[in-house]
Amino acid sequence: MNKNLMVGAAEVNITPPIGTHLSGALTPRTSAGIQDSLTAKALVLKSEEQTICYVIMDLNLLPREYGDKGIAIAAEKTGISPDNIVWATNHTHTGPYTSSVLGDNEPPINHEWLDSLPDKFAEAVEKALLNIRPASMSRARGYCFGVSHNRRVKYKDGREINTWLLNRGEEEVQSLGSAGPIDPEIGILCFDDEQGNPIAVWWSFALHTNRNFGSSFSADYPAVVASRIMERFGRPTISFFAPGTCGDLDPLCSSYREVGDKLANEIIYRLDNRKPVSKPIRLGAMKTEMIVPWRKPDEVSEERIAASQWDAGSQKKFREDLEYMKNQPEQFDKTVLQAWRIGDIGFVTLPGEAFVELGLRIKEKSPFPWTYPVELGGDCLGYLVTEQAWQAGGYESLIARLARPSVDGVNAMVDKTIEMLDLLWKE
Repeated sequence: MNKNLMVGAAEVNITPPIGTHLSGALTPRTSAGIQDSLTAKALVLKSEEQTICYVIMDLNLLPREYGDKGIAIAAEKTGISPDNIVWATNHTHTGPYTSSVLGDNEPPINHEWLDSLPDKFAEAVEKALLNIRPASMSRARGYCFGVSHNRRVKYKDGREINTWLLNRGEEEVQSLGSAGPIDPEIGILCFDDEQGNPIAVWWSFALHTNRNFGSSFSADYPAVVASRIMERFGRPTISFFAPGTCGDLDPLCSSYREVGDKLANEIIYRLDNRKPVSKPIRLGAMKTEMIVPWRKPDEVSEERIAASQWDAGSQKKFREDLEYMKNQPEQFDKTVLQAWRIGDIGFVTLPGEAFVELGLRIKEKSPFPWTYPVELGGDCLGYLVTEQAWQAGGYESLIARLARPSVDGVNAMVDKTIEMLDLLWKE
């Protein structure tokens, strides 16, 4: 038992009413049921004079204003510093709309539900703090192959095309394989009570949560992992997912349950062999505000939209979004980066769907021996792409409400997160 560490965990149901529109695709769907309840989960850690909190919500994305409101309410109720409350969304593609991202023809947002979300956020934090108790921490690395692939294929003509948009005219051009890597690492933390029973399991993996495209609410494969962990270790063990940088990674498996089972098998195997960390666990957190310039609208032409190989209706949406973006008076976003440490483990968030190469760059440059970049944290600016991807085109390299940041802006954010990790490491 690490005598200086205390941990509390809680979850709150945030599932909207059936009939609320589902996000995650270019065409809206009306929810017809509930496969997995959507939750907001809070993990509170206290060591010596520091208290930090991680919140993960089963949502495709969340605009910063709602996360900031949740933080403000939670801080007022619990006394935890706002700088020490960090959050992300799991990017499920079977969750409700939370933002106006598809133009004038998008389905209505359930504003009554959305306006209640900050209070639910704070409720989860408050409950987790009430549950706090002495704990030990163990950490492990696992690996899961055969569940993910890089969803961009490189061609000799310089293009990169998304895998679901193939066989639409590019067959005459020589393909050059996958355009980028995957990240097979599963990061795993377990927090046990004084009897050695898990309070919470935190885990990270880089893979889009888009295998379930049904008409019912679902948290996708993280819900399967949560169920398997609870089945193995008993209630009330709470599972906390952290989405790794997976903007260009998609599932290989035929169902989200298959993805979840394969990940759960590896996580449980590693947990069954866990050993508590004996050294005192230092906590720390920080946030940084950044101005992130947008992609330049004149750099995206009709030819680039056509070369992406979307169907005619989708191309029309992208042309409309491009015109919308051109007419905005401010061509930048003001956003936030979050970083925290738990002992010798460093964490940072990027406010969007970050390509896997960016997360691998952060891992390589981080001073921490264990580093986990988390995407869709603190805000959502859309796809965060590499220079290679921007030059090669493709879906993520268009300009749309969910594809805003320039490559220079993305690189500046990555550099800043590494700088934040350096500062936390030296504390």
